Amino acid sequence: MKAMLAVLTAVVVAFALAPASAQQGVTDTEIVLGCSNSFSGPLAFTGEQATRFGVDLYFKVVNDAGGIHGRKVRTIYYDDGYKPQEAVANTKKLVEQDRVFAIIAPQGTPPVVATLEYLEQNKVPLLFPFQGSPVTRGRKYVFSGMTLYDRQSKMMIDYLAGPRKYKKFATLYQDDEYGKAFLTAFEKDLARLGLKMAAAESVKRGVTDVSAQMAKLQAAKPEVLFIVLTPGPGAQALKERQKIGWTDVVMVSSGPLTDERYLALAGDAAEGVEGLSLWPDPVASDLPAMRLYREQMQKYFPKNEPNRYSISGYFAAMLFTEGAKRAGKNLTRDSLIAALEGIRGFESGLLPPVSIGADHETQKQGFWVRVERGKFKQLTDWLRSD
Repeated sequence: MKAMLAVLTAVVVAFALAPASAQQGVTDTEIVLGCSNSFSGPLAFTGEQATRFGVDLYFKVVNDAGGIHGRKVRTIYYDDGYKPQEAVANTKKLVEQDRVFAIIAPQGTPPVVATLEYLEQNKVPLLFPFQGSPVTRGRKYVFSGMTLYDRQSKMMIDYLAGPRKYKKFATLYQDDEYGKAFLTAFEKDLARLGLKMAAAESVKRGVTDVSAQMAKLQAAKPEVLFIVLTPGPGAQALKERQKIGWTDVVMVSSGPLTDERYLALAGDAAEGVEGLSLWPDPVASDLPAMRLYREQMQKYFPKNEPNRYSISGYFAAMLFTEGAKRAGKNLTRDSLIAALEGIRGFESGLLPPVSIGADHETQKQGFWVRVERGKFKQLTDWLRSD
């Protein structure tokens, strides 16, 4: 009996000394985060930049300054090649084997959407994914990482049909969650203004020959053509437009394609392309926070050029750090969510002040740009979709 009492006493003491809210991925010394991303395939550059030169850049600065409440942040990444099934397998590995605290900055609408159900079932936060499908809006464990596509659509349509006075629109879109999310939003916003989509042609994911689709779209004679594609087929669409001499249409890139580096894949065929940019110029902006980002990039990754994709990951890590600091020493998934939901008027120095509410959206703005001599020329101030 005495032996049994001794064992029970030891168990009670052990429980009493154990942390009251031990949380997977959080120890006294570290916080473990990770994601599945594209390190190969059509979005390899984006994935590499957002994580290893964006997220990790900010966390290197944080860790060198002592971490978050004394904890260093460690990241784990796996390659999914922009394939949804690979993203699901990688995410399960991160949660079940690597036991991460949260998923941060994964990329691509099809891969990210494929992981939603699993992450929600396991109550694992999905933080700031680089995709804009509205299906992520208002979910307890998801915080968006870019201006959602329906908000982007509203700003684009309002600007083009308003001040620019265009009335005839067409779309060349990727036949998956990414392309369809934009197409649905475009059609809804045009209907709001009493307009209809003149033509819409789809491209299967991975296909680069878009000549047949471009011929059909040209025949519809739109004033504006939205391109909702990944970089490879997007560049082919611009080259095909140049080849067939289709000069009387405004080409508008959508979503993550709106970046000089990706549009430059089309060479001089990208000249004049317009779109909605979500980030200030990472090379030329004189914002103090952008200058600091460039200085930190030069210090930690001197061979890597500043770009919008590393900025997106850098900002994701900044938001996580802010939320984790506000959550306090006893960091749990629920305390992080509550802390992030409470952010109001956060000054990142990179974007207009950030307020996060129940919809869990971190960005709601963009500004209009046009490619001139290979660089974006800013045509408007920040536009908002409220």
